[in-house]
Amino acid sequence: MKADYFVYIGNAYPHKNLSRLIDAIILVKTKLIIVSGRSIFIDRLQKEINRKNASKLVEVLGFVTDKDLKNLYKNSIAFVFPTLSEGFGLPPKEAIEAGTLAIISNIPVLKEVYADSVFYFDPLDVNSIADALLKVVNIKEDERKIKILKSQQFVKKYSWSKMAKETLKIYESTK
Repeated sequence: MKADYFVYIGNAYPHKNLSRLIDAIILVKTKLIIVSGRSIFIDRLQKEINRKNASKLVEVLGFVTDKDLKNLYKNSIAFVFPTLSEGFGLPPKEAIEAGTLAIISNIPVLKEVYADSVFYFDPLDVNSIADALLKVVNIKEDERKIKILKSQQFVKKYSWSKMAKETLKIYESTK
């Protein structure tokens, strides 16, 4: 069964740029599932979805279990991360580990963290976002599988255990 939706997991703060993502989804006419905890920002986002007549394309879910979250990632066309600013950007790593492609903002921090393991777009340009979505929709299945495997290998370099050991080493060196 071919995936028929994109997924975004995270909060709905304004800097996450979900408004432009919704505009791009309207252009490509493909479903988007947003998983986010309930908040004033989700309420505002739902009103925007309704105002843009996008409720048939954009579905907002609240809390989901870890198992359901993994399935949402794995069974999606791709995870989309349209953020305008970020510290490290863990959600794309989580999506890749779950077995899907990631399409993310081409902001410097994300380019540094993810290199060529993901697909990029200009988060300020709705057409750029739409083009990236369409590129992934149209990717051949064998290319998709290869990209996912390469991406999964790439993100293995980031681990909590490795970070803890490196941090401990720094603390010990300052004694």
